[in-house]
Amino acid sequence: MSIKDKKQTGILDYIVDLVRRYERGEVSNSMKQALDRWTPDTADTEGYPMDEQKSALARDKVSRHVTAHIRHDLRRMTTRPRWRNVYQRYAALAAIVVLIGSGVWTAFWGTNGFLQPETNTLANVRKTWTTDDTHRTKLILPDGTIVQVNAGSRIEIAEAAFNKQKREVWLTGEAFFEVAKNRKKPFIIHTRNIQTTVLGTSFNVKAYPQLNEDVISVRNGRVEISENKKRLGVLTANHQLNYNNYDHTVMIANANWQDAAGWTKGRLVLNRAGMEELKLRLLQQFGVKTIIEQDALKGKYISGAFGTESTLTEVMNTICAIHNIHYQINGSKITITP
Repeated sequence: MSIKDKKQTGILDYIVDLVRRYERGEVSNSMKQALDRWTPDTADTEGYPMDEQKSALARDKVSRHVTAHIRHDLRRMTTRPRWRNVYQRYAALAAIVVLIGSGVWTAFWGTNGFLQPETNTLANVRKTWTTDDTHRTKLILPDGTIVQVNAGSRIEIAEAAFNKQKREVWLTGEAFFEVAKNRKKPFIIHTRNIQTTVLGTSFNVKAYPQLNEDVISVRNGRVEISENKKRLGVLTANHQLNYNNYDHTVMIANANWQDAAGWTKGRLVLNRAGMEELKLRLLQQFGVKTIIEQDALKGKYISGAFGTESTLTEVMNTICAIHNIHYQINGSKITITP
């Protein structure tokens, strides 16, 4: 592959990654506003029924459209700031993939949402596994690392580079890692703003986009957490780091790793969970959508551990008794009121 082709692949790869982050709500406010304000040419989106053949044609058109617009700038890129300028200039083009609709989206992500192994259709760089909102699974990475992936999560690796000089993983959601020991090749997990680096150990990482905090809890070994190469802390067994993605504050404390990883055994463990985490955990554990009315849980944090045999009714009765609230179950929906 020529240098120019590699640069072009890098741009296209960035665009696909941007679309992913836009869909997950992980782009900055300024980037989101830029994408939301951008209106594509209707010629780019008209006339594509959502069948596989038309989706493939649409996908190819997007690729050609983006490539044609960036080719001139690729010849002039020599410094890192120019890369950034080109990204900002053409990132809005990525929104066309979303606007074309679910047909193209299926071509990228597959249809069932459950542990769908994927290969980037524009550049064979990252391999991805996803789980839907109610299923967990286990996978083994090429280096022998075992990863238990919680519901509603996503794991990515740079397949060609993984386990060469280092082992990098990108995580959205939650996973428990049992990292294969290799002192020469650090294992690095990227979440929103922080990186977790180990050589061989086991630990839990919680990094759901709908929650304010990323939480790393260690079972054994030594884990280093950093933000933009700045060390935030080093954790050992039964220690936990909470990183606030809004104000970038850090808290390190003792914590029982079995509670943090209770989900791997089918337990429901709430540790000072706010409203959003309660919604998330009830969806994962019982497959129900939670509606909270009239600020019923505003300012309240919920703690409690429930075994694998606990029912939704038992869980809600306990929570309501402690926090003086009420609930009603209607099919797959639960409503919480003051």
